Parts: sequence; C-alpha cells; structure tokens
Amino acid sequence: MNQDEVIQLAIKKVKALESQAEGIVKGNRSDQSIVSFAGYSTELIEFINRNIPSDEIRRYLKELPLVNYQPKNGKFWQYIISPSWWIILYKEYETKNKIIDEIREAKQKYLNLELLLKGLTG
Repeated sequence: MNQDEVIQLAIKKVKALESQAEGIVKGNRSDQSIVSFAGYSTELIEFINRNIPSDEIRRYLKELPLVNYQPKNGKFWQYIISPSWWIILYKEYETKNKIIDEIREAKQKYLNLELLLKGLTG
C-alpha cells in the first residue's frame, strides 16, 4: 500500500470512530459501545503511529484523550444486599458521565486529526 492509500484508510477509520463517538454522545451509552470505542481508538492510534511517518501527526496523537473504561458488572442481588446500593449506582452513573465527556472531547480531536490527515494527501 502506498502512502496515499494508507492516509485514505486512516481517514476512513477516523470517520468511523467519529461516527461511533457521535452515537455514544447522542444516547447509545451502553457499556459495550463505550468499550468498543475505547478499543478502536487505541487501535487507530497504533495504526497511524506505525504507518504514517509525520511528526506533526504523531505529536497530535499524544494530545488525544485515551478513554479507559471498565464497566462494573454488578449483579442485581448485590445491589439488593448492599445497604448503600444507591451510592454504588450513583458512582457508576458519575463515572459513565465522565467517560462520555472524554468521548465528546475525543470526537472533537478526531475531527481535527481528520483535517490534518487530509492535509497530507497530495
């Protein structure tokens, strides 16, 4: 694959990630979609680092927020047994909201990354 093809592939991957982030921000906040976004984001950064030899792009990649989300897999009975079940649920809710904010920020940065990549195409 020549450099222009690699850049075009990276742009497609960035657009797919932007779309995935948009879906999460607009309401698809399932644990699975967030974990998927985090994994795909990491994979994309590694792909670009390996295949696009631009110092400007590599510097920008370091600015991208890494979404690190580990869903709590609590069982229903654990919430019933725990006298402070509402605190547990609230903490999980707050954690997820912080992750959504990180994804919103990442989405904006990926839009900028797309523009930087388009600037490399000749």
